[in-house]
Amino acid sequence: MSLHILSLETSSAWCGVALLRAGDAGAVDLVVREHHGVQEHSARLLPMVQEVLDEAGVGRMQVDAIAFGQGPGGFTGLRVACGVAQGLGFALGRPVIPVVSHAAVAQQVRDPGQRPLVVAMDARMQEIYLAVYRRESPDRLACLIEPQLMAGEGLEAWLRGRLADLGAQAPWLSGDAAAAYPEVFAGFGPDERTDVARPTAAAVARLAHGAYLRGEAVAPELAAPLYVRDKVAFTTAERQAGAGGNPRVATPGAQS
Repeated sequence: MSLHILSLETSSAWCGVALLRAGDAGAVDLVVREHHGVQEHSARLLPMVQEVLDEAGVGRMQVDAIAFGQGPGGFTGLRVACGVAQGLGFALGRPVIPVVSHAAVAQQVRDPGQRPLVVAMDARMQEIYLAVYRRESPDRLACLIEPQLMAGEGLEAWLRGRLADLGAQAPWLSGDAAAAYPEVFAGFGPDERTDVARPTAAAVARLAHGAYLRGEAVAPELAAPLYVRDKVAFTTAERQAGAGGNPRVATPGAQS
């Protein structure tokens, strides 16, 4: 009997849906739809779900779990994917599998060995969403540094110091922040970079497959986006009181 996992990823400017089908013999195949357009996620996502199911010849009641990229990423996109995943979960009586979007970037790096997988995503406003992983198996990653919001200045020196403390090898750098802020990552050579720039629904599905088999799916009401940045800016009253910058940004030199 086949296992079917429907996955949604809308944390970036791309809207993605994938259906993973795993057979008894261990064979896995994917049907994927993607669309670029950050303002169109809410309108596109459910029609893309139906397109994927129709192409795969799978009815909604045959879906065993719904996975979604929970962030960090764009606020609206995270809410769209989480809300649709929860709605489908409630409607179908199926569990939900939240997958950290940074992990879905790291999952795409081919044959990383034991080198740490640094994922740096553009958080706008000169800030970076950063996380670090190590591959344990094709559908499982160990998290070495949890996703956090970082200022760019001094980031590379801080990161290399943290990796040295962990006894890690030279890292692989992925994500779109290196293109957005080349000066921050200037010390990363070509042999430390990958071409993986964003999370995909297919990567979310592969990680969700392993999570489902490990019993890590949750009830729809327990699913939630991962908001590393609580809000985009301080209120007028907070600024008048002397607050500046963004509420949860971490300065690398101040990190332990």
